[in-house]
Amino acid sequence: MAASLKRNSLYNLMGSLVPIVVSFVTVPLYLHLIGVDGYGVLAIVWLFLGYFGVFDLGLGTASANQFAKLSDHKEISSVFWSGIWTNLGLGIIGAGVLFFLGDYLFENLFKMSSAMHASVVGALPWLALAVPIITVSGIFSGLIDGRQNFLMLNALGVIGTFFLQVMPILTAYLHGPNLTWIIAVAVLSRLLFGALPSGVVAVRILGTFKPELPQWHWVKKLLGYGAWTTISSMVVSMTGAMDKFMLGSIVGPAAVTFFAIPERLARQGAIVPASVTRALFPKLSAGNEYDARDTTMRSLELLLLIQTPLICALILVLKPFLGIWVGWSVAEKAGPVGLIIAATIWIVGLNYLPSMLLQARGRPDIAAKLRVMEFLPYLLVLWTAIHYLGLIGGGLGLLFVSVLDMIFLFWGARVAVFVNKTFWQSAVWIFISEFLAWNFVKTEILWYLFSLLLFAFSVLWVGYRSSLLREAFFALLGKINGSSSD
Repeated sequence: MAASLKRNSLYNLMGSLVPIVVSFVTVPLYLHLIGVDGYGVLAIVWLFLGYFGVFDLGLGTASANQFAKLSDHKEISSVFWSGIWTNLGLGIIGAGVLFFLGDYLFENLFKMSSAMHASVVGALPWLALAVPIITVSGIFSGLIDGRQNFLMLNALGVIGTFFLQVMPILTAYLHGPNLTWIIAVAVLSRLLFGALPSGVVAVRILGTFKPELPQWHWVKKLLGYGAWTTISSMVVSMTGAMDKFMLGSIVGPAAVTFFAIPERLARQGAIVPASVTRALFPKLSAGNEYDARDTTMRSLELLLLIQTPLICALILVLKPFLGIWVGWSVAEKAGPVGLIIAATIWIVGLNYLPSMLLQARGRPDIAAKLRVMEFLPYLLVLWTAIHYLGLIGGGLGLLFVSVLDMIFLFWGARVAVFVNKTFWQSAVWIFISEFLAWNFVKTEILWYLFSLLLFAFSVLWVGYRSSLLREAFFALLGKINGSSSD
């Protein structure tokens, strides 16, 4: 793996870790200040808003793909301004749709008290404002990403996420659990501490702030690439939100909280593959087909080895950590579904690679078509599972679609994962961890001992399978010993 790829992956990893640390503090505070139902409603609102982010139509990713390929400054500037004006127009359209349909959708799709419904409806103008902020920010991030300025991209992400999490907490503390105030402050935080700084950095990279009219051939090219990316992103967004939407409408907002909290924790297990694949994207876009496929295969083997002990640890600590973090009463309800979600994170992490390869090689249409095929079976399985099993059903639906996505994506990208021995060995480690975690006993010392031994043996397995990681580990130890001796 090239030094630049290692460095960029590290930047992405650190950029993902800092917001996680912040969320460990803010989630219990949210539960204390606005309650379980209030947090569930707020989670639904953010999911709803995230879904309206599809009005970006994939232009953020499409522009990043172009910025990674282009070297002529004039062409880069044309792509940038074509993307900005197009996404601004699309964002305004999305804002209008959300503003006029939001009341109807929130009233008819989700179970919530009349007071909470009134607060959410009162915040609709702010939610509408957030849509063009999201779409335009996608072009800013696309330029920073495509030019491989990952340190700055992640620094901006850390700052924006910090204020996005902290400012609504302060608002709830000062004004009480009024969702109108909380949502308004969150949107303003995203504008002031997210979009504006990203825009300033993007313009500095561009070298000039001289607006240009959109060039139709670039708009057409971005939309052509972005249309398929949008379809794929739309299905992924709907898949990621549908479990919570159905839980909110069938079971109630408290179930959303008991699902969203362990999901938020479990998804941190995907930060390593997400960091690596984000750093790979410009490289896969700019290289030839053979090099891109070779890089993907080598990255898959390495990713399996890096990710396995981390996911094992995540599975084993999830229940006890939830108990310490948000209380044992919440952990008892959220823990079982959290273990199912944690198993899906191992699959989701691997799925990043074929998805990124298809996007980088200009074939987002393959991923989009495959994900459209997945959606209807997923809806049927999810509705049936939630209807009969409630909260656990939401986790089983997510597991089903993650496995289906893996089968389709690796087949579509022509990456042979299922003949990889490391893949099946990794799956065995995940299965054993799940078995042990489902038998967790809070006061049983032997359970903690077995968990520690299982994690240790998974790490030894990684060292046995990979000389590269083994050498990197001993090199790191050598540096630490050298520093301590000095």
